[in-house]
Amino acid sequence: MAATQQKPNILLITTDQQRFDGLGINAPHLPLRTPTLDALAASGMNFTRAYSTSPVCIPARRSLLSGLHPQTHGLRGYQDGLEWDAPISLPQILRDNGWQTQLIGKLHLHPQRKRYGFEHQIRVESSNDRWDIDTQSVNHWADWMREQGVPYPNDIGIQGNGRIVRPWDKDESMHLTSWLANRAVDFFTKETDPSRPWFTHLSFIAPHPPLTPPQAYWDRYNDKHDVKPSLGAWSPNGPVPPGIPDDSATGPFALDDIQRAMFGYWGSINHVDDRIRYVLSRLFEYRSQRAKEPTLIIFATDHGEMLGDHHLWRKSLPYEGSARIPFFITGKNIDGLQSGSCDELVCLEDIVATVLDRCGLDLPKPLGDGLNGTSMMPILQGERNRPRERLYGECNQVHYIIENEQKYIWFARTGEEQLFDLRQDPTEQVDLSSDIARLDHFRQHLSRHMLTRDDVVYSASRWKPCANKPPVALWSNRA
Repeated sequence: MAATQQKPNILLITTDQQRFDGLGINAPHLPLRTPTLDALAASGMNFTRAYSTSPVCIPARRSLLSGLHPQTHGLRGYQDGLEWDAPISLPQILRDNGWQTQLIGKLHLHPQRKRYGFEHQIRVESSNDRWDIDTQSVNHWADWMREQGVPYPNDIGIQGNGRIVRPWDKDESMHLTSWLANRAVDFFTKETDPSRPWFTHLSFIAPHPPLTPPQAYWDRYNDKHDVKPSLGAWSPNGPVPPGIPDDSATGPFALDDIQRAMFGYWGSINHVDDRIRYVLSRLFEYRSQRAKEPTLIIFATDHGEMLGDHHLWRKSLPYEGSARIPFFITGKNIDGLQSGSCDELVCLEDIVATVLDRCGLDLPKPLGDGLNGTSMMPILQGERNRPRERLYGECNQVHYIIENEQKYIWFARTGEEQLFDLRQDPTEQVDLSSDIARLDHFRQHLSRHMLTRDDVVYSASRWKPCANKPPVALWSNRA
């Protein structure tokens, strides 16, 4: 047991597609309730300027696992079915140094049975059972549902990227969110090795669509709040086009459709929050045998969700709804961790560096100093160092830079540019790209950043400020 006390347990909790303001403590003006996560964030360090450097599932999860930027690990957009030999894997390093490693939920790397250092995996990529598709054929929840006499776990026809929402049509205990929490409790109460510390990645699929919260959580939000998406002056205006697909990434959208999606989205998050409370209660309360052990708790998500902002849906874009994420670090029975709010620029890549720093572990040779992330331990211990001056991001040929609360966006396909002052305009209402003097600063930085790239040309001949108009890259019919 002494070894366990010297090496902290690590609980990494992630959700999928949860916006920064999808955490109550980050958005007190919204009706969303997340009391468990709020209390955890308040007990530790809540990073209020955390971003996904490639805000779409697979590249973001590569960065989370390895601590490498997309330009380093090699995937700068969504592409499924690619096997990846990770040069750095956090669970592998921890396992090699004595930790018991467990994955519960979504990893979204291929092939599904590849372990990356996890001794055991409970794998579910989606609540839509896709047993006949190679990239998602492993679905332990769907297997369990069939054992309960439910041959088609989610047969109500709601698409996995769509705006359609309705309550879950089966018992709440069968919901994927509930099932994942139960599997975590099983692990902590029945399967942890008392002689070893553990690393558990509890990876919820919610609030990623399909938006099917249990009835109680749908009732909590449905039609009770007058909420609207953020629509910038540069957002397209006009009637809702007839026959727009329910998973279309661009609108215009009908306001009532987006409002209903918000209710389902919040209900899904609220459900996750309650189930996390159940997991923590079994881990740290009720005379748990491991309640007094030091445990580092990290919460993050892979990326956000536009949720109708600027008539956009889904992710992969550098706007706040898609790229900015909730992220906090706290602990149980760990001395010296500070609590508060930190507005330094951080990203998913920082998690690996932070965990290794806290555990006193170096990267295996010959990797050396191969991480792109930066340890947050100095901040967690009260030192207000600046981990980075600016942050670069990229997804599907859209590039962005954040510096001093200004955000520059460049669409490689069209050369279009946008610029936002996040301090004065946190919801990106006004595009300032007509201010060439301010643009030039970011153009110089991105020019230097792109020097080693031979797959894209970034030059003055391709610079086209949007000047507060809808980007043609998103709405080609507005050219």
